[in-house]
Amino acid sequence: MRDRKRGSHRRVSTSPWKYVVATWLAGVLAAVGLGAVSPAGSALRSSLGLSAGALAWATSSITAVGAVLGIPAGWWILHFGAHRALSWGLFVMAVATAISATAGSWGLLLGSRVAEGVGYLLVFVAGPVVITRMTQGGIRSAALALWGTCVPMGLAVAAALGGVLASQWTWNRWLALTALGPLIMAGVLTVVLPRLPRTPVQYPHRAVGTWNGALRLGAAYGSLSLVGVAVVMVLPLFLTEHREVTPTVAGTVVALVCLGSAIGGLAASWLLRRGLALSSLVPLGVLMPVACLPAFSAEFPLAVSGAAATLVLLVDGLLISAVFAAVPAAVSRAEHVDVANGILNQLGSVGMLMGPPVFGLAIAAAGWGAVAAATFVFGGLGTVLLLKGARTGTADGVSRSLDAPDGVDVREGSEPLRKAPDVSKPNRNRF
Repeated sequence: MRDRKRGSHRRVSTSPWKYVVATWLAGVLAAVGLGAVSPAGSALRSSLGLSAGALAWATSSITAVGAVLGIPAGWWILHFGAHRALSWGLFVMAVATAISATAGSWGLLLGSRVAEGVGYLLVFVAGPVVITRMTQGGIRSAALALWGTCVPMGLAVAAALGGVLASQWTWNRWLALTALGPLIMAGVLTVVLPRLPRTPVQYPHRAVGTWNGALRLGAAYGSLSLVGVAVVMVLPLFLTEHREVTPTVAGTVVALVCLGSAIGGLAASWLLRRGLALSSLVPLGVLMPVACLPAFSAEFPLAVSGAAATLVLLVDGLLISAVFAAVPAAVSRAEHVDVANGILNQLGSVGMLMGPPVFGLAIAAAGWGAVAAATFVFGGLGTVLLLKGARTGTADGVSRSLDAPDGVDVREGSEPLRKAPDVSKPNRNRF
C-alpha cells in the first residue's frame, strides 16, 4: 500500500510539453510546405510558362493526396508506428521539395508536389497520434488543440516569409529553403522523441461506435475546413474588386486573418487546459455567419471588415482545434486513434478542396451576401457534428482505454491509475 501511494505521487522528470512542442513544430514546418508555392506563384508561372489552372493544380495537389489516401494512411501508420511515420513524413517532404526546386517543367513540379503530399499526409496523421500517446487528461486535450493550429500557423509563416523573400530571391531558392526545415526537424525528432511501446493491433468485432464518432468528427473537420479555406481564398478578390484596395493591402489583411485562425486554436488549447468542456466551445460557431456580414460588405470601414473576417477565422480555428481534442474520447481503443486521424485528414482535405469552388458558385449565383449563407450552412453543420462527436465520446466513457488496458481500474471522473509513459529516458536507436 505504501509503495502504491508513493508511486502515485512520483512525477515524471521531464514535462511532456517538450515533446508536444517538438511535434507541433513538425506540423508547422509541414504546413509551410503546403503554402510555399503561392508566394512564388507569379515567378513560377513566368519561368515554366504555366497557366493559372496548372499552377492551381500544383498548389492543391498536396491536399488532393490527403483527400484520397487519408484513411489508408491511418491503417498503414497503425502498423508502421506513428513516431517513425512522423520523421519519415518530414524526410519525404524535404526530398520532394528539393526536387520541386529544380523542376523545369510542369510535370516534374506536379509529381514532386504529389510526393510532398504523401509526406505531408504522414505528418498530419501521425502527429496527433504521437501527442495522444504521450499525454493524458487536460494536457492531452490542450496539446491536441494546439496541434489544430499547425496549418494556419504554417500558412501564415509561408505567406509572411515568402512574401518578403519571393521578391528578392528566385522561386528555386525559396522552395529550396522550405525543404531545409522538414529535413532538420526529421533529425531532431529522431533524437528527441522517446520511444513508446507499440500498441498491439486488435480488430474488435464491434467497433461501430468508434467509427461513427470518428466519421462525425471527420465530417465536422471537413465542414469547418471548407469554411476557413473558402473565406481566405475569396477574401482577396472581394478586397481588390469591391473595396478597391491594392494587392499589398489585401495580402496584409489576409495574413492577419490567417493568424486569427491560429489565435483561435491557441485559445482553445488554453481553455481546455483549464478544464473547460469541449461542448462549451461549440455555441461560438454562431459568430461565424454573423461576422461574415460586415466582413464581406463595402458599407463598413476596412478595419471593421478586416476585424470581422479575423473573427470568422478565429472561431473556425478554435472549433477545428476542438475537433482534434475530441478524437481520443471518440474512439474505443488506443489503436483506433491512427485510423481516426486518417479519417479526419481525408475528410478535412475534401473540405479544403471543395471550399473555394463551392463558395465561388454561391457568390456567382447570389452575390457576396452568399458568403454568410454558405458559412451558416457548412459552419452550422460542422458545429453540430462536433457537438455530437464530443458527446458520443463523453457519454460512452471510452477514452479510458487510451490510457489503460482492459481490466485496469479507473477512478470515476478522473484519469486512469496507470501512469503515463516515462518520457524522461533518453532515446536511443528507435527508428
